[in-house]
Amino acid sequence: MEDITSRRKVEAERESLIQKPAAKNAELERFTYTVSHDLKSPLVTINGFLGYLEQDAASGNMDRFKADSQRIHDAVDKMQGMLGELLELSRIGRLVNEPEIIPFGDLVQSARELVYGQIEAGGITIRLQPNLPAVYGDRQRLTEVLQNLLDNASKFMGDQVNPRIEIGQHGKEDGKAVFYVRDNGVGIEPDYHEHIFGLFNKLNSKAEGTGIGLALVKRIVEIHGGRIWVESEVGAGSTFYFTLPQSAPDES
Repeated sequence: MEDITSRRKVEAERESLIQKPAAKNAELERFTYTVSHDLKSPLVTINGFLGYLEQDAASGNMDRFKADSQRIHDAVDKMQGMLGELLELSRIGRLVNEPEIIPFGDLVQSARELVYGQIEAGGITIRLQPNLPAVYGDRQRLTEVLQNLLDNASKFMGDQVNPRIEIGQHGKEDGKAVFYVRDNGVGIEPDYHEHIFGLFNKLNSKAEGTGIGLALVKRIVEIHGGRIWVESEVGAGSTFYFTLPQSAPDES
């Protein structure tokens, strides 16, 4: 019998090399469409209200002139925020700090301090599972993961009387620890479970932010070799699960 192990390995590597560019091209197309679509919105607002400013000036209506001018400023601020976060997204995977072993509890503590205002204002209780394992990665980027997940949970508590966020670890997947951030907020319809990780995808248009936070989280987790997903139902809260390595790739 012919030993075909080596041939199969070469064929598998060849198939992988073929699929990777196709996946990257598809991702680039989605990125380009999203950016061009979402950045048009503030531009349309600016263009429209510039016309109103001319009418306001001609009529001498200074109250309306000030209101229309403010709308233009708001649109400019929105675009600046989008561009700033797009720049941050593009840097992930290229400007990475030296990876290290980090106690997961330390990451939670750092992230909690960054969103302290929202947590206190919402009267939210945070429960942290004791004796969480350490992870291997970029301390700053992984703090951003927790920061965005805590911020997201605090925004969508709704009218919950006893708002609560639980953070812990449950089992492993492919040798990586599975962590979770669970809230008892408004929840998410199943049809939107994948949608929320896209660029500028906001389920509530009135919520603060540009809608890029969960896209950043997904990119950071994937750069670390993990994955992220959500389990949620409307009115039953949401649980975001994500996997992270506990050691360097060449370690057992």
